[in-house]
Amino acid sequence: MVFAAKKKLRQSIIEQRDAIDLDTKAAWDKQIFNTLVSSDYYQHAHTIFTFVSFGSEVDTHRLIKFALDNNKTICVPKIASKKTGMQVLRINGFHDLDVGYFKILEPVTGCQQINPEEIDLILMPGLAFNRAGDRLGYGGGFYDRFLTELKQPINKIALAYHFQVVDNIPATEDDIKIDGIITNQELIRCL
Repeated sequence: MVFAAKKKLRQSIIEQRDAIDLDTKAAWDKQIFNTLVSSDYYQHAHTIFTFVSFGSEVDTHRLIKFALDNNKTICVPKIASKKTGMQVLRINGFHDLDVGYFKILEPVTGCQQINPEEIDLILMPGLAFNRAGDRLGYGGGFYDRFLTELKQPINKIALAYHFQVVDNIPATEDDIKIDGIITNQELIRCL
C-alpha cells in the first residue's frame, strides 16, 4: 500500500516538475537560491553537503559556484554501488565532476573523501515533502542509509518548488525526517 502510494506521488511530482517552462524555473531557482544563501542554515555552515542537480530538480549548480567563491567547503555524493551506498567527496569546482551513477554528475577519482562529522549543512534532494519533515526521495534509499550512520545532528534542508510540499507523505518508520524546506515561496522549519 505504501509502496504504491509512493510510486503514484513520485510520478505526479516528476510530471509537474518536468512541465515547468524554463523562464519560470529560472525565476523560481533564483528565489530559492536567494532564500538559501541569506538563511542562517547557509550563513553558519562551513562544510556543505549538497546534491548536484539533474534534469528538472531545483538548480544547485549556481549555489555550488557561489559557495566555493565564498570559501565554503563543498561536498557532493558519489554512489559507489547500490550495496555500499554514498561517499561524501569534496570538490573544488565543476572540473572535479563527471557523469556517474544514474547519469548524474559525480566527483571524479582523486577527490578527497570527507568525514561526515565535518558537515554543517546537508541540502537534500527529493520529490515531495511535508511540513512535518517527511521526505519522499527517488526510491534508492541512499540518503536514508547515509543519514542513519551520522553520529551527530546536522541540519537537513530540502530544496523544492512550492508544489512539492504536500499534506501527506506515505512515510515509514525507517524514513529520516528533514529539518526544513526552502521553496520559491517560503522557508519552512519542520516540526
